[in-house]
Amino acid sequence: MFCDRLSGQLAAQEEKRKRKKTGQLNGDGLPRLLTGDEFYNRVVEHQNACEAEKVAQEDRRKRKDEQSELLTEWRKAETERKKRNNARREAYRGAMRLWKEESEVAKRERRRVAWAKPKLGKMEPQAPKPGSERGEGASGECEGLGDEGNDEDVTDEQSDGNADGMDGESAEE
Repeated sequence: MFCDRLSGQLAAQEEKRKRKKTGQLNGDGLPRLLTGDEFYNRVVEHQNACEAEKVAQEDRRKRKDEQSELLTEWRKAETERKKRNNARREAYRGAMRLWKEESEVAKRERRRVAWAKPKLGKMEPQAPKPGSERGEGASGECEGLGDEGNDEDVTDEQSDGNADGMDGESAEE
């Protein structure tokens, strides 16, 4: 039983060594006929593999650069979205302070509050982070960031032109 396990471990180590890219064509220490067809074919395969690896590495580097640019743009858009949401919250808090003051005055005078309690409304949602889904390609990610300008137009239309960030319905009641 011990010998079987040891034999399996030894076989796994040998396979691991074979898979490891050493960059040497004559790495096992045995003599080779350098002008033979077999060795020449191994040299050609090795050169092709090295060139393919360089191309793949360059492609990965380009994709990483594109991804970092997309992520930088996303971060800028995300900070702007957070600023807009914080401004909306501050406007809501100011409206709530005014409403509470009015509510206190109405309680003292034993009457109803003249206007409805302000509502925060919906916050602007977070745009999807580029590269978060594996199925999307680079073109899909660019389109996602490009549509963000349209999202701003939608939020402006939803606010009904109120600078205080309250819904039009709650202000009219």
